[in-house]
Amino acid sequence: MSLIGLYCENNELLLAIETAFNIARLKNTNSGTCEIYPLQNLSMLTEVWIIQQEQISFLIVSCKTIDKTFAIAETLWEKNPALSIICVVEYPEEVFAALPYPFFHVVREFNLEQDLGAVLCKIERTGSLLPRWCSFQGKNELIRILLKEILYLESNRHEIMIHTQNYTDQTSYLTIETLAQCEEKLRAFGFARIHKSYLVNLYHVAKLGKEYLTLDCGKRLYISRYRYADIKLQFENYIRHLDFL
Repeated sequence: MSLIGLYCENNELLLAIETAFNIARLKNTNSGTCEIYPLQNLSMLTEVWIIQQEQISFLIVSCKTIDKTFAIAETLWEKNPALSIICVVEYPEEVFAALPYPFFHVVREFNLEQDLGAVLCKIERTGSLLPRWCSFQGKNELIRILLKEILYLESNRHEIMIHTQNYTDQTSYLTIETLAQCEEKLRAFGFARIHKSYLVNLYHVAKLGKEYLTLDCGKRLYISRYRYADIKLQFENYIRHLDFL
């Protein structure tokens, strides 16, 4: 189940969002696993993450002003860069103001049902791209990792490290599998070999340059010059498949 948090400072709009969401869900037969979870205040986010930390990964935010919505989103991303935030705007010009921010989707107050339907479709496609878990062979045990939490894999002096992030906590795991074996296992799920030493989860790529890319956690990784064209094409296809464009 995908648990979608809802923080809205206007009670009338909150009810309208809930109603439109339920109508959109009934129309989309593939979104039956999505549930909305109203939050009375932002401090509830931490409590919900503690209780349902494997389920809540989407949040609808609507504040009294668009500037406050942007500020809250930036604060939340600092605490949890992987959180997918859905921004609610009141006026058409606010859609353009939201473009520089990495929102999962922008929902217009005057078109709630249609836009929330698009959100549900996008969530369904995102979920189908990333299965929940993947197993890697450690030295003495089998390591089971949530795929969405994998940032990148690194080869360092013949040791393969799997770097992950769960909200603000970053952890690294050692696997005895080769990077080529990991690449073969993960290629179908949006992972790209950007360098002889790096295999990256495209889900976490925030910026792609010719010499390096930046992950949503702020980490920069170098790109092999001869790989750039292929990586750019992979990234563009990945984004289109997620319907981010």
